[in-house]
Amino acid sequence: MYRHKQEGIVLFTVSDDGTVRIGRPPKNYLDSYYDRAITAGKLSHADHVAFHPGGDMYVISGSNLYQGSMPSEQGKSWISPDRQVGKGEWNRYKFLLFHPNGDLYAVTKSGHLYKGPAPNNENISWGYEQATKIGDRIWNDFSAYFFDPEGMLYVVTPSGDLRKRSPPTSASDDWLGTSSIVGQGSWKDYTHFIRFTPDGYLWCVENSNGYIYRGLPPANRGSRYVDKAEKLGCHYHQFHFTNFTRDKTIKSILGFDFLIDSAKTLSQSIEVVEKQVYNNARSTTPLKSTFSFNKTIKEVSEFTHEHGFTVAVGAEMTFTAGIPFIGDTETKVSLNRSTTHNWKFSSTNEREVSFSAATEVEVEGGKAVRLEATIRKAEINIPYRATVRTLFGYEATVSGTWNGVSHFDLVVKQEDVTP
Repeated sequence: MYRHKQEGIVLFTVSDDGTVRIGRPPKNYLDSYYDRAITAGKLSHADHVAFHPGGDMYVISGSNLYQGSMPSEQGKSWISPDRQVGKGEWNRYKFLLFHPNGDLYAVTKSGHLYKGPAPNNENISWGYEQATKIGDRIWNDFSAYFFDPEGMLYVVTPSGDLRKRSPPTSASDDWLGTSSIVGQGSWKDYTHFIRFTPDGYLWCVENSNGYIYRGLPPANRGSRYVDKAEKLGCHYHQFHFTNFTRDKTIKSILGFDFLIDSAKTLSQSIEVVEKQVYNNARSTTPLKSTFSFNKTIKEVSEFTHEHGFTVAVGAEMTFTAGIPFIGDTETKVSLNRSTTHNWKFSSTNEREVSFSAATEVEVEGGKAVRLEATIRKAEINIPYRATVRTLFGYEATVSGTWNGVSHFDLVVKQEDVTP
């Protein structure tokens, strides 16, 4: 989670050879995105690319649809069978775009407009089972489609007008006839790339020379967007695909808090750590001994992530924090801040705890006793909140749950047994 709308925004581009580049958007005409951006994998054979507001990337390749976090490994092909979330129908779509609320809108090559949930199962037909047709025939005529941060739909018409209105709700909705013209005539020249960023600014790339512009959107048909917009670079028409998304790749952890007041104990059980029978049945004199042990137990835990962020390849996700525990005389979870642990954020954690005791035993002649040492084991869930640094230097707050165990309450009991 970012504190401000514009935080975390990165510019995602794909060259004709499939090379993916990702970097912060340019701030000045001399600010070279091409030189600053990192190369982050290959996206060969992609026919269309769209980003969900949550950050996941959706790619049409042939008749299949793929979904996953944006590429982060240089030279590695992103498209793979484990990312497939649709098959057999996706080559019928000309364009995909996501509403700010996460709904997917898709324009077919025959001009129909569909709306439905973000696909997540390749065995379910999105177009025939999940989506609803909300537009007929005309939708293939437009050269650009995009939403503003409030969910208003914009298109560029064949005549070059820029129109906007709330999205259609049914196939009988006369969207074109009831939409407003907010820009006249020349908008077809700026459709190589045209998108809003979350702060409400409109970006576009001029088709002929690749100039990239950033400015407030036009309010009416007489507005001159390009005259007022900032020119922030050139040659952006060299990219086959261009889009905005959020940087959701964690590079390091800046701070971490266990939300200990919200901890939950899911279950408790008793474990035997040591037992011993002392048999003095064949003697008439007392047997004296010592019941002693030193037992080490491994506690395994992990962090589950509920924030949609991924970990940068090769990044060491470790941090130092206190240790959750339940005291021998307590029933609630506490945090030991005097003893810390070097936690792994993205892999399994292991730590060892030791229990020991030494108890004097005296058994009368003709009798037998058993000594047994037990501990309680509690399975614990604790919410957490962490401040992280992302791949491109942004700060974000992420959350999730620590799933672990605590061993406590060592008890040694003695009881008579039949010799």
